[in-house]
Amino acid sequence: MLKDKRLPDAEFDVMQTIWDQEPPVTTGMLMTLLGNERGWKVQTMVTLLARLADRGFIRAEKGTGRERLFYSAISRDEYLRMETESFVDHYHKKSISSLIASLAGDRLTEEDLDELSAFISRARKENEGK
Repeated sequence: MLKDKRLPDAEFDVMQTIWDQEPPVTTGMLMTLLGNERGWKVQTMVTLLARLADRGFIRAEKGTGRERLFYSAISRDEYLRMETESFVDHYHKKSISSLIASLAGDRLTEEDLDELSAFISRARKENEGK
């Protein structure tokens, strides 16, 4: 089980970069893709990766020399589902309709309504088989 499921922003940014790459990734790759533009030192990236590994979000393997290879241990979809469920549970008392109402307000277009209707139809069909 993942420790402390919610990722702080910096760790989430590292995970986003890892998810966007073909595995494995290295510290050097992550510095090139993210760390340098943020002004992070290599040690900052190493610390973030160690936290992610300790919490179960990534796994590390020894590469050649001192290089470490990193692999995501959870998919982006799995993480987003976990975060969304936690958000709905906490802020909307587990009510999906409350979530949708707060997101939509009076901004729902016909296209939005069609998408929601199609989603509901698919969900009903999936629930029939259970």
